Amino acid sequence: MGNLLQEARALGSDRLWSLDARAVSESLREVYALQARLAELRSALLVQAERVDLMTWDAHPNLVSWLRDRVGLAPGEAKKHVGLARSLDQHPVVAEALAAGVCPEASAQVIVNAVDALPPDLVDAQMREKAVAHLVAAAQVHDTRVLARLGAHLDEVLDPEGADRRLAVQLDAAEARAARRTFLTLSHDEDRQTTDGTFRIPLRHGITLGRMLESLLNPARPDPIATADAATGQPVPAEQRRGHAFTQLIDRTGATDLPRTGGSITSVVVTMTVDTLLGGLSSARLDTGHRLAPAAARRLAAEHGVIPAVLGTRSEVLDLGRRARLFTPKQRLAMTVQQHGTCAVDSCDRPAAWGEAHHLEPWHTGGPTDLANGALVCARHHTLADHPAYDTAVLAPGRIRINRRE
Repeated sequence: MGNLLQEARALGSDRLWSLDARAVSESLREVYALQARLAELRSALLVQAERVDLMTWDAHPNLVSWLRDRVGLAPGEAKKHVGLARSLDQHPVVAEALAAGVCPEASAQVIVNAVDALPPDLVDAQMREKAVAHLVAAAQVHDTRVLARLGAHLDEVLDPEGADRRLAVQLDAAEARAARRTFLTLSHDEDRQTTDGTFRIPLRHGITLGRMLESLLNPARPDPIATADAATGQPVPAEQRRGHAFTQLIDRTGATDLPRTGGSITSVVVTMTVDTLLGGLSSARLDTGHRLAPAAARRLAAEHGVIPAVLGTRSEVLDLGRRARLFTPKQRLAMTVQQHGTCAVDSCDRPAAWGEAHHLEPWHTGGPTDLANGALVCARHHTLADHPAYDTAVLAPGRIRINRRE
């Protein structure tokens, strides 16, 4: 044993420059096989060290401490070496495979971990031997990562019917645990006009959410989410597009789809002055107390209607009117026919069925909710039509043009 290090030093590395590709290939395989053999030898020596109580003889509390002091191994690495040594002592077939150099040390560790993880009440000694033989053979044709996947499903090879039952029990328990660990937190930032959040939901709900977002991310949609920034032309990152899809998913969830709270439909109340509604720059306020950008408030008013309220000097409600009447489904159908099935904006070919009903003369300035004063416009053009920097010109029934104000 004392000559091993001397022989290794004699091999040297100063003559490797003369090796061609074939010789390097053969030498590398031999070195890795030797490394595996040395790992098995090291493990056998560690087991013998515990048998002869090397730790007490050399005044150390345990073998990990000895390896740290005498060899310079960090405690975590020392524990791995000792753990593998003990496992190989219980699995001589794996130790033999390692000594023969047919698998690397990492694969031997995977094999013993997988076999030791088998439930003792369901797997007898014969089945364990079968499991070891199966994985040792697999280690000769698969890398360590693939071997780990095979080891994770080892019971499916040993007992397919029992594995299905155990998997069903495991998944049921995991689903129940996921339900208990489900959470969502939201943090609103008024200055940045953003909301951040984190959440954890069960797998099936996560997959469903992913499918819903995928449908909104579909580039074949009539009004797809932009993949490039309109101002810079730079690609929009995937996570940003998913964020836009998430906001659209929220916008598409109607109040009638949700339970009532306190006897009323689920609502977000936005309070603004008439001046803001007509294009002023004063901010609006949500019923949570957060301030809202005036343009966003006007967009909400255009899409969801307005309930006029008279407030007192202390913001108490003195009078509450009725919500403005929105366009009816029949009126939307008539506008679709009149616009030949596309957005009312000249040269826009997005389907009218995807459009939003827009008052050509704003309702808040006295514009009626009738066919002559209505148009179905796509979401992008609806934003421009409601923006104070643009005006709308009627070219013909069902056909308009949006121009920037001079």
